[in-house]
Amino acid sequence: MTSILWLRRDLRRADHPALVAAHEDGPVVPLFVLDPAFFDDAGRARQAWLARTLRALDESYDGRLCLRHGAPEQVVPRVAKEVGATSVHVSAETEPDGAARDARVQEALASHGVAWAATGSPYAVTPGRIRNQQGNPYRVFTPFSRAWREHGWRPPATEPPGL
Repeated sequence: MTSILWLRRDLRRADHPALVAAHEDGPVVPLFVLDPAFFDDAGRARQAWLARTLRALDESYDGRLCLRHGAPEQVVPRVAKEVGATSVHVSAETEPDGAARDARVQEALASHGVAWAATGSPYAVTPGRIRNQQGNPYRVFTPFSRAWREHGWRPPATEPPGL
Protein backbone atom coordinates (compact mmCIF):
# COMPACT_ATOMS: atom_id res chain seq x y z
CA MET A 1 0.00 0.00 0.00
CA THR A 2 1.23 3.48 -0.82
CA SER A 3 2.29 5.75 2.01
CA ILE A 4 3.37 9.38 2.20
CA LEU A 5 6.54 10.52 3.92
CA TRP A 6 5.76 14.10 4.94
CA LEU A 7 9.10 15.86 5.29
CA ARG A 8 9.41 18.90 7.53
CA ARG A 9 12.62 19.54 9.52
CA ASP A 10 14.18 16.26 8.41
CA LEU A 11 15.16 17.03 4.83
CA ARG A 12 17.35 13.99 4.25
CA ARG A 13 17.22 10.33 3.25
CA ALA A 14 20.02 9.00 5.44
CA ASP A 15 19.25 8.05 9.05
CA HIS A 16 15.52 8.66 8.69
CA PRO A 17 13.40 6.30 10.85
CA ALA A 18 10.12 7.66 9.43
CA LEU A 19 11.32 6.84 5.90
CA VAL A 20 12.16 3.29 6.99
CA ALA A 21 8.68 2.90 8.54
CA ALA A 22 6.97 4.33 5.45
CA HIS A 23 8.92 1.99 3.17
CA GLU A 24 7.74 -1.01 5.22
CA ASP A 25 4.17 -0.12 4.14
CA GLY A 26 5.09 -0.23 0.43
CA PRO A 27 5.75 2.49 -2.17
CA VAL A 28 6.61 5.89 -0.67
CA VAL A 29 5.61 9.33 -1.95
CA PRO A 30 7.93 11.95 -0.40
CA LEU A 31 6.04 15.19 0.28
CA PHE A 32 7.11 18.66 1.35
CA VAL A 33 4.48 21.32 2.03
CA LEU A 34 5.46 24.98 1.83
CA ASP A 35 3.28 26.11 4.73
CA PRO A 36 2.51 29.85 4.41
CA ALA A 37 2.45 30.11 8.22
CA PHE A 38 6.15 29.22 8.33
CA PHE A 39 7.51 29.94 4.85
CA ASP A 40 6.01 33.24 3.77
CA ASP A 41 7.60 35.20 6.63
CA ALA A 42 11.02 33.56 6.22
CA GLY A 43 13.87 35.77 5.14
CA ARG A 44 15.37 35.57 1.67
CA ALA A 45 18.44 33.67 2.88
CA ARG A 46 16.28 31.00 4.53
CA GLN A 47 14.07 30.72 1.44
CA ALA A 48 17.15 30.36 -0.78
CA TRP A 49 18.60 27.69 1.52
CA LEU A 50 15.30 25.80 1.48
CA ALA A 51 15.08 26.00 -2.32
CA ARG A 52 18.59 24.54 -2.70
CA THR A 53 17.91 21.85 -0.13
CA LEU A 54 14.61 20.82 -1.73
CA ARG A 55 16.23 20.71 -5.18
CA ALA A 56 18.96 18.37 -3.86
CA LEU A 57 16.38 16.25 -2.05
CA ASP A 58 14.27 16.02 -5.21
CA GLU A 59 17.33 14.82 -7.12
CA SER A 60 17.97 12.17 -4.46
CA TYR A 61 14.40 10.93 -5.05
CA ASP A 62 14.92 10.91 -8.84
CA GLY A 63 12.56 13.86 -9.31
CA ARG A 64 9.72 12.29 -7.30
CA LEU A 65 9.55 14.79 -4.42
CA CYS A 66 5.98 16.10 -4.29
CA LEU A 67 6.15 19.82 -3.46
CA ARG A 68 2.96 21.70 -2.58
CA HIS A 69 2.08 25.10 -1.12
CA GLY A 70 -0.74 25.65 1.34
CA ALA A 71 -2.10 24.80 4.75
CA PRO A 72 -0.89 21.29 5.66
CA GLU A 73 -4.28 20.26 7.11
CA GLN A 74 -5.71 20.77 3.62
CA VAL A 75 -2.75 19.79 1.43
CA VAL A 76 -1.67 16.53 3.09
CA PRO A 77 -5.13 14.85 2.96
CA ARG A 78 -5.56 16.05 -0.64
CA VAL A 79 -2.24 14.52 -1.71
CA ALA A 80 -3.07 11.32 0.20
CA LYS A 81 -6.28 11.05 -1.81
CA GLU A 82 -4.50 11.83 -5.11
CA VAL A 83 -1.90 9.09 -4.65
CA GLY A 84 -4.16 6.59 -2.87
CA ALA A 85 -2.07 6.63 0.31
CA THR A 86 -3.30 4.67 3.30
CA SER A 87 -0.84 6.23 5.75
CA VAL A 88 1.22 9.36 6.33
CA HIS A 89 4.57 8.99 8.08
CA VAL A 90 6.40 11.80 9.86
CA SER A 91 9.20 12.36 12.33
CA ALA A 92 7.59 13.13 15.68
CA GLU A 93 7.26 16.86 16.42
CA THR A 94 7.89 18.25 19.91
CA GLU A 95 7.77 22.00 19.29
CA PRO A 96 4.36 23.47 20.34
CA ASP A 97 3.40 25.11 17.01
CA GLY A 98 4.46 22.04 15.05
CA ALA A 99 2.62 19.70 17.42
CA ALA A 100 -0.56 21.79 17.07
CA ARG A 101 -0.22 21.72 13.27
CA ASP A 102 0.30 17.95 13.37
CA ALA A 103 -2.84 17.51 15.49
CA ARG A 104 -4.88 19.40 12.87
CA VAL A 105 -3.41 17.33 10.03
CA GLN A 106 -3.93 14.09 11.93
CA GLU A 107 -7.59 14.98 12.52
CA ALA A 108 -8.09 15.82 8.84
CA LEU A 109 -6.45 12.55 7.77
CA ALA A 110 -8.54 10.51 10.19
CA SER A 111 -11.71 11.94 8.65
CA HIS A 112 -10.48 10.54 5.31
CA GLY A 113 -9.51 7.15 6.77
CA VAL A 114 -5.76 7.74 6.41
CA ALA A 115 -3.49 6.50 9.21
CA TRP A 116 -0.93 8.73 10.92
CA ALA A 117 2.45 7.35 12.02
CA ALA A 118 4.97 9.47 13.95
CA THR A 119 8.32 7.69 14.15
CA GLY A 120 11.61 8.83 15.58
CA SER A 121 12.63 12.45 15.84
CA PRO A 122 14.47 14.91 13.61
CA TYR A 123 17.04 15.11 16.43
CA ALA A 124 19.75 12.70 17.59
CA VAL A 125 17.94 12.43 20.95
CA THR A 126 14.27 13.38 21.27
CA PRO A 127 13.83 16.63 23.25
CA GLY A 128 12.79 15.98 26.84
CA ARG A 129 14.13 12.43 26.85
CA ILE A 130 17.20 13.29 28.92
CA ARG A 131 16.30 14.81 32.29
CA ASN A 132 18.14 15.83 35.43
CA GLN A 133 17.91 14.02 38.79
CA GLN A 134 14.75 15.96 39.64
CA GLY A 135 13.10 14.74 36.45
CA ASN A 136 13.21 18.15 34.77
CA PRO A 137 14.80 19.16 31.47
CA TYR A 138 18.34 20.50 31.75
CA ARG A 139 18.79 24.26 31.65
CA VAL A 140 22.58 24.30 31.39
CA PHE A 141 24.38 22.73 28.44
CA THR A 142 27.42 21.14 30.14
CA PRO A 143 25.46 18.85 32.51
CA PHE A 144 23.07 18.05 29.65
CA SER A 145 26.01 17.20 27.40
CA ARG A 146 27.46 14.81 30.00
CA ALA A 147 24.08 13.12 30.54
CA TRP A 148 23.56 12.88 26.77
CA ARG A 149 26.88 11.09 26.29
CA GLU A 150 26.04 8.67 29.12
CA HIS A 151 22.57 8.07 27.69
CA GLY A 152 23.83 7.49 24.18
CA TRP A 153 21.61 7.46 21.12
CA ARG A 154 20.17 5.00 18.70
CA PRO A 155 22.25 3.70 15.81
CA PRO A 156 21.58 5.39 12.46
CA ALA A 157 18.58 4.07 10.55
CA THR A 158 19.54 2.19 7.40
CA GLU A 159 18.15 3.67 4.20
CA PRO A 160 15.66 1.25 2.64
CA PRO A 161 16.80 -0.36 -0.60
CA GLY A 162 15.02 0.31 -3.86
CA LEU A 163 13.62 3.76 -3.17
